[in-house]
Amino acid sequence: MPSEFGAILRDWRKVRRFSQLDLSLEAEMSARHLSFLESGRANPSRAMVLRLSDALQLPRPAANQALHAAGFAPVYPSLSDDAPELAPVHQAIATMLDHHDPFSGYAIDRHWNIVASNQGAEMILALAAPGGPANLIDILIATAGLDLLENWEEVAVLTISRLRTEILELGGDDQLSAMAKRLASHERVRQVDMGSINLNQAVIPTIFRVGEHRLSLFSVIAQFGSVQDTKAGETRIELMFPMDDETARFFER
Repeated sequence: MPSEFGAILRDWRKVRRFSQLDLSLEAEMSARHLSFLESGRANPSRAMVLRLSDALQLPRPAANQALHAAGFAPVYPSLSDDAPELAPVHQAIATMLDHHDPFSGYAIDRHWNIVASNQGAEMILALAAPGGPANLIDILIATAGLDLLENWEEVAVLTISRLRTEILELGGDDQLSAMAKRLASHERVRQVDMGSINLNQAVIPTIFRVGEHRLSLFSVIAQFGSVQDTKAGETRIELMFPMDDETARFFER
C-alpha cells in the first residue's frame, strides 16, 4: 500500500507529466528504487526527498509537506511577516518600489494580494480600488464596469492565462483556481472573440484612460532568487514601465 510520501511523489510526478523513467533520470536514481518509493516498499532518506523535490521543482510548501510525510522536519522556514530575519526582504521591496517612482510598482503575494505599493501605483489604485489595498483580480473584475481600462478584455484574457500557468506550476491551488474561474466566467470575458486579440505583438500593454490621458504601460515581474521562507519567497514585485512619451510625462508630472 502506498505511503503518504509515496502518494505525494506519485501525484507530483503526474502533475509534472513525468513517467517513472523520466523522473528517475532527472533525479539520477534507478527507476526500480523510484517505483519502490511510490509503492511504499521503500522509505526515502532526507537527502532523497530533497533530491526528488528538486527534480520535480516542488514549491517550498510542497517540499516541506513531502519531508513531513517521510518523517523529517521541514527545511524551509515559514516566518511571520514581522520576523526580524525578513527585514532585509521588506527593505529590498521598499527600495525597488521607491526607486521606480513616479511609475507604478507594487508587490503581490501568491494569491495576488497587494502587500506593498509606491506612489505611482497608489494613484492608479485610488481610481480602481478606492477602498485601499486589495487583490489585483478583484480590482480587474471591479473595473469591468468602468472606463478605466481601455483594453479590459485583452488584459483579462492574458491574466487568466497567467493564473492557469501559476496553478500548473504550483500543482494546484484552490484559491487561484477559484479566481481564474470567476474571471473566466465574467460576461465580458465570455463574449470575447479570441480571434480579435492580437497576440502577435512584441509587447502587450495595459492601457488606462485617466480623464483625457491615455496611459500605456507594460510590466516587468521580479522574484526573489534566494529567499527560502515559504511565504516571502513567493512575493513578486511588478514594475510598470511607460510605452510612450505621453505616459512617461503624465507620471513625471
